[in-house]
Amino acid sequence: MLWGKQKKIEALVIKHLDKVVEALDNFQDSLYNYLSGNIEQADRLALATHKAESRADDIRREVEAELLGGALLAPSRRDILEIIERADGLANAGEEALDYIMLQQVSIPDEINGHLRGIGEKTGEISREVKQAMQLMFDDIRHVTEHTKAIEKKEGEIDRLERDATKLVFGMDIGLAEKLQLRGMIEQLVEISDRAEDLSDRIDIMVAERKL
Repeated sequence: MLWGKQKKIEALVIKHLDKVVEALDNFQDSLYNYLSGNIEQADRLALATHKAESRADDIRREVEAELLGGALLAPSRRDILEIIERADGLANAGEEALDYIMLQQVSIPDEINGHLRGIGEKTGEISREVKQAMQLMFDDIRHVTEHTKAIEKKEGEIDRLERDATKLVFGMDIGLAEKLQLRGMIEQLVEISDRAEDLSDRIDIMVAERKL
């Protein structure tokens, strides 16, 4: 076990991850509904995303309070604080992406609808790989890198979808303002996977340090 038998910390970290995954599940469903034209349902799911993200923030603060109160040795405290903050950033990114779409009422061209659905699907897969990787950091570090490698692979697939969608947007017969708005939306959507890759890189470093 990576940090020893600190069950309270472990339980809080996993509880936080559950809320992060819940937020990203709602993000994914909200995005799908928006792309299908079900704006009212997309709005409801965006609100559910906000609520799950807010609860994740509350739990993160609980973890921080426990750690700053002396739970675990100093190096392990720093590691936990860093990874839970980065995991929290995934839910934040989902919330921010939906805010961008909903507040601006972005009109989605049919040509990139499938690409955006693909980004949403891969994002959901990444969130589960993140949870598995972090759970295994407590349970069995031998298998953590299987999931961090999967995160990197899926992030690369999202990058390809991003490039293809952006290329299509700038080839469309629409105004420059619309093109820039769509590019901004795509960048918001892929920010989740970018942050997940950063988290997986940090997890790999932490695992390698403890194998020395």
